[in-house]
Amino acid sequence: MEKIGKYTFVDTAAGHYAICMDWSAPMSQFFDFSGGNWDGDPVSVGGERVVPWGRDNNLPACIRNILERNNLGPGILDRKTGLLYGQGPALYRMATDGNGLVRRWTDDADIQGWLDSWDYRAFIRAALVEYTHMNGLFVKYRMGRGVRIGRPWVSKLECLPSACCRLVWPERGRRMLEDVTHVLVGDFDTFRSTTFRRFPVFDKWDPTRSETAVRYHSMRSFGRNFYAVSSFYGSVPWLENANDLPRIIRHLNENMIAAAYVVHSPSAYWDEKQRLLQELHPDWTEGQMQKEMSRLMDRLTRQIADVMAGKANAGKFFSCVDFTDDQGRQQSWRIEPIEMNIDKYIDAQAKISRIADSSTTSGFGLSPALSNIIIDGKSDSGSQMLYALKIFYGADTQIAEEIALEAVNDAIRINFPEKRGIFLGLYRKMINREDNVSAGDRMSNQM
Repeated sequence: MEKIGKYTFVDTAAGHYAICMDWSAPMSQFFDFSGGNWDGDPVSVGGERVVPWGRDNNLPACIRNILERNNLGPGILDRKTGLLYGQGPALYRMATDGNGLVRRWTDDADIQGWLDSWDYRAFIRAALVEYTHMNGLFVKYRMGRGVRIGRPWVSKLECLPSACCRLVWPERGRRMLEDVTHVLVGDFDTFRSTTFRRFPVFDKWDPTRSETAVRYHSMRSFGRNFYAVSSFYGSVPWLENANDLPRIIRHLNENMIAAAYVVHSPSAYWDEKQRLLQELHPDWTEGQMQKEMSRLMDRLTRQIADVMAGKANAGKFFSCVDFTDDQGRQQSWRIEPIEMNIDKYIDAQAKISRIADSSTTSGFGLSPALSNIIIDGKSDSGSQMLYALKIFYGADTQIAEEIALEAVNDAIRINFPEKRGIFLGLYRKMINREDNVSAGDRMSNQM
């Protein structure tokens, strides 16, 4: 017996069967889509009371596991991360012109020198990955030695994996994210107590309070007081269904022939076999005779199965000799196909897969035109991609950028208070239609 998603495949003496489990049952031990308040009560981890992240307090790892089995999710999220990153980080000031607010990209040797003193580009890439997957990120602030004498200076920033961080339950306050005072960092896969360490929450208005602190930057999710929920959380059932389809097809390819035929053997054939055995072994008991007959039947069954079963046996055939018994009746072998409608089943699953692909893309918040999804051999035109890109840049980048770079911009304000008004942003070059580009500058002439 093998279980694949909501299907259980059972191999019986009568054939190979698939039993469909009830769709309304929980799809896995990791997800519960009833909308329950799983962060309503604390759980104990390493001697600390923490805010659970998911019903099993391991939602980031569960999201990771399901995405690693999906053929679309990782690519879409990588594309989204790349679109958010654009041409990379750069310093800017806000200014106004005749069309409204614009960014004036600038250089600053002091701020750039501080950024270059640590791997700020790797930090930004990691921050965008965390945000696109979990709608939030944990940042560790490392302060310089001047913090000991009351001089605020952020030495470097580190983006921590979401799977390794949990909010410590607030003992006072209104049970809100603003009331959390500490973050527990450690290995939540193995729960080894030696890996856990408790950090205070970084206070950007009092940065000298701790030498090392952690802060959770996130997009607030409706109805949740602590953690943000992934934008594609509601698409998880479709992800599960899409993940199961390749395994189901592979399983059917390996086993469907065994359940697709009934082999009829003439009784006279076995009567003749038994008569010959009795002549060769007159001293055998009835039990020995039945055992040998069973062995011969099993051997022949395996031989037929080797010929008929498996996708590698195309072109093979089964041969036999028809004969007439003593009563003049025609005796022959028959292999009778069982109507299984496999083609209809696979076609139905393929349609479900296409719906799952569409639902998955919508859940990830990226237009199919930008996701490089090809359905029925058709891809979007260049103009569709261009318009989708303009809408994405105009509506879906600002909030993500503010949250992902909030820690860096807070550190710039703390370290360089005299340079007020300078921020770190992500520069994105807008792509024009080829019709609007001079002939010499078109992409086809740049190759």
